[in-house]
Amino acid sequence: MTVRSLTVLLIAAASVLPASAVLAQQAAAPPLVEQINHGNWLPQAEAESLLDDLFYQRAVYAYMTMLPAMNTIGMRDGSAEAFGKGYNILPIWKDRMDSRAWIPTPNGDVIYSLTFLDLKETGPLVVAAPPNVIGMFTDLFQRTITDVGLIGPDRARGGLYLLLPPDYEGEVPQGYFAFKSSTYNVMLFFRTVMAKGTTAPDPKQAVALAEQTRIYPLWATEKDTKPMEFPNGSGKRVNMMYPVDSSYWDKLKAFVDQEPISAIDSELRGVLASIGIVKGQPFTPTDKQRELLDKAVETAPKMILANRQIGRADGRNLYYKDRQYENVWAGATSEWMQSTYLDVDQRAGFFQIAFSSAPAMVMHTLGAGSKYPTARRDANGDFLNGSNSYKLHLPPNAPAALFWAVTLYNITDGTMVETPQQMPSINSLNEAVVKNADGSIDLWFGPSKPADAPDTNFIQTVNDRNFIATVRLYGTGVEFFDQTWRPDDVVKIN
Repeated sequence: MTVRSLTVLLIAAASVLPASAVLAQQAAAPPLVEQINHGNWLPQAEAESLLDDLFYQRAVYAYMTMLPAMNTIGMRDGSAEAFGKGYNILPIWKDRMDSRAWIPTPNGDVIYSLTFLDLKETGPLVVAAPPNVIGMFTDLFQRTITDVGLIGPDRARGGLYLLLPPDYEGEVPQGYFAFKSSTYNVMLFFRTVMAKGTTAPDPKQAVALAEQTRIYPLWATEKDTKPMEFPNGSGKRVNMMYPVDSSYWDKLKAFVDQEPISAIDSELRGVLASIGIVKGQPFTPTDKQRELLDKAVETAPKMILANRQIGRADGRNLYYKDRQYENVWAGATSEWMQSTYLDVDQRAGFFQIAFSSAPAMVMHTLGAGSKYPTARRDANGDFLNGSNSYKLHLPPNAPAALFWAVTLYNITDGTMVETPQQMPSINSLNEAVVKNADGSIDLWFGPSKPADAPDTNFIQTVNDRNFIATVRLYGTGVEFFDQTWRPDDVVKIN
């Protein structure tokens, strides 16, 4: 080869190499290098915007997952403001709970005893439960500590329940139904059943039974135990709802600080930490972060409501194949477990409008538990609206050994529909409720009473406001579970 030929080849090779190198570099780029800004840092403005969006998303998630606790905190703080607090104070709605009590899906057809105990302040507490109560103890997340009554260990005979703080390591004496709570704060929720009355249920016996409850520190002597107080909650305007403004986050921070680390799993604590809520550390969001937190409090409940409105794709929430009634647990456990996952959306939807979830409300307990088929749509599939009039037919012989009831609630928070009636509920304990010749019952809902509706069988609604209608069956019988007894759909009549 001549010198001239060699020179030509070298020049040609030199001209080819740079292009080949560029092609090699391009072909070797990993996927995320291709996807994210050609392997470079983001523009500063974009990075800050993305972090704001992440903060907001975490705040929404924190709202939805912490709602069970915030639901309880709302009730606890509202009760303390209205009635005072202390282990010896047990508010009882002695003349039934009505729409003036703002609380999620209250039941005005039983006598409520409801209070909140602080085991961090008192240490172990003994609760002497009367016989024949329908009740429970839950932790602050409304995880059931134990049922009380026929489904509980006392089997409706009454008994001494010993509630232990989460960090208790002392002696557990014999003779008690002893349970350790995962949170220092514990909710006591007892219901006692009224007697039948000629024009309304008679609450006297149920109130007297509830007032037998006694609560005292385990290690206190009789002379050092505070006497019980039973303030009457009936007829009072009491706000026991969870916060709907920025105080949601401040109350959540106080809860995180007070309760033990073990009360919240580490992953959820990580989510809370990402929005600045860390146990024992100051909560000092910037103005921008406070703005995003406020936005989350506005938007998250709408997201939960939207989820309830659109409904489940799998249809697990429907009680029947041919009716509109829904199961607010969606056929899951009382802890919202499906076969392979925790149903976080269904849980958030429940605690937006309700409180207290116990095994007896979900299990097929014959003649002892309770069931709550709930209608938000009429027979045509349209949402129930207070501007319309409706009729509900209940077949005879409702499978409810204790009683049945039908109550109307606001869709957004489960508070009772409030009209001049005050009590938007009808139940079988009122002997004046008019029955048909075959024992079936017709009920009417609407802004004004239809001419053919008896006063005892009518519930007034609020114009231009959606509502839900809940059928309660206490002491549920087999006819409900095998579906030989089913309530008719709510039918629009105008």
